Amino acid sequence: MRRSLLMLALGVLVLAAGVQAHAQNAKNIVLMVADGASYNAWNMASYYQYGALGSQPYDSFPVKYAVTTYPLTTSTSPTGDSTPQVSYNSASAWSTPPTTDGTYFAGYRYLKQNPTDSAAAATALATGVKTYNNAINYSNSPAGTGTPLVTIAELAKAHGKAAGVVTSVEWSHATPAALGAAHNVDRDNYAAIANEMLTSSTLDVIMGAGSPDYTVNGTAQTGTKDYKFVGGQATWTALQTGTHAGGWTLVESKTAFEALMSGDTPDRVLGTAQVSTTLQQDRGTYAAGEAVYGTAFNSNVPTLTTMTRGALNVLDNDPDGFFLMVEGGAVDWAAHDKQASRAIEEFIDFNNAVQAVITWVNANSNWNETLLIITTDHGNGLPLGPNANTTAFQAIVNNGAGAMPGMKWEVSGHTNELVPLFAKGAGSSLFTGLVDGTDSVRGSYIDNTDVYTVMAEVVPEPATLALVGAGVLLALRRRRR
Repeated sequence: MRRSLLMLALGVLVLAAGVQAHAQNAKNIVLMVADGASYNAWNMASYYQYGALGSQPYDSFPVKYAVTTYPLTTSTSPTGDSTPQVSYNSASAWSTPPTTDGTYFAGYRYLKQNPTDSAAAATALATGVKTYNNAINYSNSPAGTGTPLVTIAELAKAHGKAAGVVTSVEWSHATPAALGAAHNVDRDNYAAIANEMLTSSTLDVIMGAGSPDYTVNGTAQTGTKDYKFVGGQATWTALQTGTHAGGWTLVESKTAFEALMSGDTPDRVLGTAQVSTTLQQDRGTYAAGEAVYGTAFNSNVPTLTTMTRGALNVLDNDPDGFFLMVEGGAVDWAAHDKQASRAIEEFIDFNNAVQAVITWVNANSNWNETLLIITTDHGNGLPLGPNANTTAFQAIVNNGAGAMPGMKWEVSGHTNELVPLFAKGAGSSLFTGLVDGTDSVRGSYIDNTDVYTVMAEVVPEPATLALVGAGVLLALRRRRR
């Protein structure tokens, strides 16, 4: 029996070594997610910033694909069934016969049916496994309980790398939770998710909003304080008094965030900006049709760019490299609320963060050792041209740089449409071998689980028997095609 186990272990290690031999290893992996960003949301920001398409920093990246985002099932709890219940069909997505149910065209109706939520989508990005809506790194089986899944952040940490997550929304929200290696059957268990992120050894950097001490406007909270996004009142008190067992250095003020961008840093940083829900999107009162930047920004919080630069400066202390996820989370919030100008605001902040990462790579690393992937988790709102009720899939109208583009939100909520992906650097060419099909409008497309596949491929395999279990999981996932 002992001999059989030894042979199995050796076989797994040989397989792992074989996979590693043909992979292009990446010292650093950066995944950037513009949450809830349909193709036209990217276009809206480009028109406002530049008055044209093609000028964003990622537009020149060598790898560009569309991505399917559908979940395994739209159930909000584990059903135990591994048979996919949702898919994407190009002909249905672009179908133009008119309807009589208020969705105007058949394609609009198709795209608003059975979308993923951010939890299932982020789980697919983090683990390579499609699952039910609501899941934070849990599979759909067995029924009622699910099974926790190994994540890219855990894999990176197992190989000695640092890991971090940055977001413009509460840091225990679905996307940072999943890419931050939390595991929970329900995304709404915020306190439990926050505490797992804090007590696990996986993360070295966590940054986002969610402070119970401040309002959406960045003013001191005088009403009832909500501690769930930071793990509960006892956890927050321990963090603020420096007695939390996780050894975190808590950073709250804008000045403290800015100080992280250069010089020496603490080993483990929890950045919780002085605002409750989002850095900017949820502030004040939104007036329909307001101009971009028409309402004063919260002045006491860092930008997503500042957070990103600070996170990079902390994580690059590790000589083995790092995994970092940066989320423009409030793009999704603005789309949910049909706030066109604030969606553009949030996208510009995201685009500036992308440029900050590119600048860091050029100054401190190189594209042979760093992989940068830019995408989203799903579409939201189906933004189209202003006359899209009568002209099927009308394009956004470009009104020039600094002017609001002509558009309207065609549906409410998430969509099952294809979304874009851009990639550059170590291992980015691996996406070419993962193409699932060709869309009549967007061209070649891959699946959101392929983001994990590529990231896992470029992380060198752990070469110890103690990590054979993770190696087996990876080998199985890579053989799915």
